[in-house]
Amino acid sequence: MDLRLLEVFCCVAECGSFSRAAQRLHLTQPTISGHIKSLEQQLRTRLFVRLGRRIQLTPAGELLQEHGERILEMRRVMVDGLQRLLSRQEGHLRLGASTIPGEYLLPAIAGRFHRRRPGIRVTIEIGDTRGIAQRVEGGEVEIGFVGARLPHRQFRFRKFAEDVLILSTPPTPRWRNVRSIPLAEAKNEPMVVREPGSGTRMAFERRLAELSLDLSQFTVVAELGSTTAVKEAVKANVGVAVISDLAVRSELQAGLLGRVRIREIGKLRRDFFTLVHSKRALSPLASAFLEHLREEVLRGERR
Repeated sequence: MDLRLLEVFCCVAECGSFSRAAQRLHLTQPTISGHIKSLEQQLRTRLFVRLGRRIQLTPAGELLQEHGERILEMRRVMVDGLQRLLSRQEGHLRLGASTIPGEYLLPAIAGRFHRRRPGIRVTIEIGDTRGIAQRVEGGEVEIGFVGARLPHRQFRFRKFAEDVLILSTPPTPRWRNVRSIPLAEAKNEPMVVREPGSGTRMAFERRLAELSLDLSQFTVVAELGSTTAVKEAVKANVGVAVISDLAVRSELQAGLLGRVRIREIGKLRRDFFTLVHSKRALSPLASAFLEHLREEVLRGERR
């Protein structure tokens, strides 16, 4: 059996659509249809039933998908092993990261990695923690860098950095000399938050749950999809926000934002983790990047 045809079949089965498979594989839809037709002719059986715009696997298609995915994974492991044996140090590595590690930690790490291995091009896709986990699960990126552990057995998490969440305040006279406020007062302040799925929000909500509270008891006036948007909203006096200390250090130093402690919460620490799929072998490029990251972490611990 032509493994390329098997790869196309498995992609169509996973996507549930000829058109989406064509987009993922960078082929035309007629080419995809032709490959599936050739495979069905070789096997002398139908693999899909067309139901209007939808497709459904036949029993033969389900059996082929079950074994075909294992065959393709074995092929990938074999090729990766050969590449590692031949010490290939060139190619394209795709990483995914939630906002804080992706914007404030990884660029410098990836830059130093590239200087050591100039033949490797690194792409970093930014999203929220849950979105990055979905991309790792789907094989779109090999390694994720996220701000929260998720309860999924198919992932392996390893801590690589830590952060502190602070209550950031607008640069207005109201907050000029305020260093701390009680939780009851914080609940009544207009608050800007990240979207559900953000590691920052999940860390804050976990701490609230420890105090038998939840975010619905706060005066949330805006829910925004990026850390930059949250910072700009606080600067514009829309409200206060629980945000990463890493993300606002330059604004704090410049006096563009303030920081206040919520007394009952105290110092709110959270960790950043690497995330990989537990059932997929990492490529040599991804393995090299994780080794580089571990070296950086060890150097940081010695300092």
